[in-house]
Amino acid sequence: MWVWFIVIAVVIGAAIAYFGGEGKKEDALEGAMAGGCMAGNCLFQLLLAGLSLLFIIWLFNLMFG
Repeated sequence: MWVWFIVIAVVIGAAIAYFGGEGKKEDALEGAMAGGCMAGNCLFQLLLAGLSLLFIIWLFNLMFG
């Protein structure tokens, strides 16, 4: 499911860069890479936030449970 999030970001980034950069293939590749890296980074940040929250819940359960 998360792969589709990255794929959609890559397609949107490539389309915006291609049409905004006078139709060059290099611009489309750069836009696709930027979109994919941005989406991957967002997913990684969500993963870190989720793991941090689970760790805090585990720690409180250990202390007070």
